Amino acid sequence: MSTPPPPPSPSNVGHGDEEERRKGAEEESPGMATKTLKAEAGEDGGALINIKVHSLTADDVFFRIKCDVKLRRLMDMYYGKHSLHPKAVLFLDPHGRYIRPNQTPDEVSLEDGDTIDIMLT
Repeated sequence: MSTPPPPPSPSNVGHGDEEERRKGAEEESPGMATKTLKAEAGEDGGALINIKVHSLTADDVFFRIKCDVKLRRLMDMYYGKHSLHPKAVLFLDPHGRYIRPNQTPDEVSLEDGDTIDIMLT
């Protein structure tokens, strides 16, 4: 009888899988003009939704974020990715209302697959 392999340690669980998924996605769509970034705070609890951030001057970016996480996290990632100053960008919900950084997707009524529009000031 052989003994089953020991369970993986918490320090390396999931890291290789995420890298493989990311590489696979890049290989499948090398010509796509969209990027996917993660803005989630952790793995435990809370529903995850996919949000598209659309700008007239840059490629669309997709975020996967928990419904109870402040949108500041998504905004900060967007500013950093596009080298933008936070005061130069306005985020608008699907109804055209301004989104504040301290709001959550639940407070803004964002649902899975919704689009946030970007306006540069």
